[in-house]
This record gives sequence, C-alpha cells and structure tokens, in this order.
Amino acid sequence: MIYMMWQISDMKCPLPDNIKAALNYHTKKYGLPPNIIEHSPKLSPFPNVDGVESTPVSIPANILLIGVK
Repeated sequence: MIYMMWQISDMKCPLPDNIKAALNYHTKKYGLPPNIIEHSPKLSPFPNVDGVESTPVSIPANILLIGVK
C-alpha cells in the first residue's frame, strides 16, 4: 500500500478539520477517496470518519498517513 503523508502544521487547529483537509486533498490529488488513516496513538481518541479505517501506529503526533487499501 502507498500512503500520502499529511503533516499537521497547526496543532491548535481542531483535529477533525485537519483530517477533513487531508482527505479532501488526497481525493483531489489521486482521484480516489482514501479509506485508511494511520495516526499517532497520542491523537487518541481519534475521531471516527465514515468509511475510513483508523489505526494507531508509532509515528509523530503531527503526521497522518492516508491511503487506499
């Protein structure tokens, strides 16, 4: 699987807004809506996003890995 890395540049911005921006960017860039997000366990509780599986992995808290399974 190939991921797009999304860096959260403003950690003060609400996490759901960052996630929405990342998902929209992925869809625009690759033409496919992502269905998986890997994130730091430090971002728990991670908000639910319909149709997107979220998995905590050992990465920095300001990074989201977004892809299509």
